[in-house]
Amino acid sequence: MNEIAIAWVRSLAFDVGRYGVFAGGAFLVFWVWGRERFRPRLIQGMFARAADMRRELRYSALTILIFSFVGVVVAVGARNGWLRVYSRIADRGWAYFVFSVVVLVVLHDTYFYWTHRAMHHRALYRWMHRVHHLSTNPSPWTAYAFAPAEAFVQALYVPLVVAIVPVHGLALFLFLLFMIARNVMAHLGMELLPHGFARNRLFGWSTTTTHHCMHHRRVRANYGLYFTWWDRIAGTTDPAYEETFERVAT
Repeated sequence: MNEIAIAWVRSLAFDVGRYGVFAGGAFLVFWVWGRERFRPRLIQGMFARAADMRRELRYSALTILIFSFVGVVVAVGARNGWLRVYSRIADRGWAYFVFSVVVLVVLHDTYFYWTHRAMHHRALYRWMHRVHHLSTNPSPWTAYAFAPAEAFVQALYVPLVVAIVPVHGLALFLFLLFMIARNVMAHLGMELLPHGFARNRLFGWSTTTTHHCMHHRRVRANYGLYFTWWDRIAGTTDPAYEETFERVAT
């Protein structure tokens, strides 16, 4: 096999694996094995329909395919020095390594917020973002249920950021695991965090499952992925967010 084919197989295996482990794991733990135990935590009071989850899996398969192709670009770009992926942690030290992971997360939250808002514009929504919002009551499988155009926009973040920010391969790996874990949490459909979390001065900057679930239901608010910062700055937080969180949290 040539270099590109090997890179694609590895990228595809990684993307299938992280979606399967995190989305599949959450589905088994909370929606199958713990179905009755966690039922009181459902934000909309019901589980997503089987037909909706089948649709989500179909679109997720397309998303994984698109992600894997972009992964090839990253792998080949890194190998040929076109992207700033370095191989020895000692070259920049552990402090920079940790800092780079934080930078990847913060920049991704900003990228996600503004591309997400843009996709809600009427000129883009129907062909870029409508597919994701067919899931008005999300499930763990919703995490990758994108139209191809949206999947490409989401995938584009990694090559864009590593073209600018020097990143170790392990830092990028940890960021990608964090990304899927938080993405699945956002679409879990049930609130696992305790009362007071959304209003807490220390923790309220973090989004919750309720935060994103309300976006799927009401569409025009709560655009953030990891943090509530941009929603608060731009005035797009749903006015009922904190009250709704307190109602569904235990």
